[in-house]
Amino acid sequence: MPTARLTDRAVLAAGGPGAVPFLQGLITNAMERLAPGHPLYAALLTPQGKVQFDFILHAEGDTILLDVATAKSADLLQRLKLYRLRAPVTLDERPDLAVFATWDTPTPPHPEEGAEAPVTKDAPPLDPRLAALGQRWIAPDDSLSADTDLNVYTRHRLALGVPDTADVEGEFALDANFEELHGVDFKKGCFVGQEVTARMKHKAQPRRRIVPLGLDAPVERGAKLTDRTGLDIGEITSSAGGHALASVKLDRLRDAETLNVGGQPVTLKHAAYTLPIALPN
Repeated sequence: MPTARLTDRAVLAAGGPGAVPFLQGLITNAMERLAPGHPLYAALLTPQGKVQFDFILHAEGDTILLDVATAKSADLLQRLKLYRLRAPVTLDERPDLAVFATWDTPTPPHPEEGAEAPVTKDAPPLDPRLAALGQRWIAPDDSLSADTDLNVYTRHRLALGVPDTADVEGEFALDANFEELHGVDFKKGCFVGQEVTARMKHKAQPRRRIVPLGLDAPVERGAKLTDRTGLDIGEITSSAGGHALASVKLDRLRDAETLNVGGQPVTLKHAAYTLPIALPN
């Protein structure tokens, strides 16, 4: 059972009596679903409905901890402070805390909408995006010795087809699979970018999606995914250890007989969760 310290993640804290209503009015998910042992995946969108920041929230007593990409943590903190105005909310960096994950243990299926995930006493909670990712928690930076590194965890995540911050930034939330990964709640009321997101929800067909790929050699982020004629299908958003994710144009993907990146053939994979789109075999 490998345990990794996710060194690409940082922790922010929101506290005070106004923290819950403050975040409720901003983010894509419903704060009422957050509870000790039940973390929440969510994003802060632009008014145009594109992902600015994604994060996992954890309830720790009266404080809400945000597990966010280290490269985006300072920008997120600044953005939240701009939205705070006079709300009774404290917003701080927590460099004393770190994010950990463990996996390769039997995990129950993700609970249905509205149901509570099972929590074993004193056991870390399941990743709210997908149970197969394993358990994910926040703890003091020096409290645990990890026995594997971030790259091993990244390969595990990509093999399941689960995007992370580098994959979803700048994408429309639904194109980045937020609904399938339990990151958006359409019953919660207003949030930044809600109008665009709701319109996309009710469109007949999505135009883009993030999908997993299999490949034999490393590829760079931003590399073009094409068919055999050179037609642009999409681009790579991340890759590691024979696995990659790509943001693709679905109409072109459906018609593609073969896929390649820089002359290297790649294989379309199916994610460990169900996407509501028809993909070629």
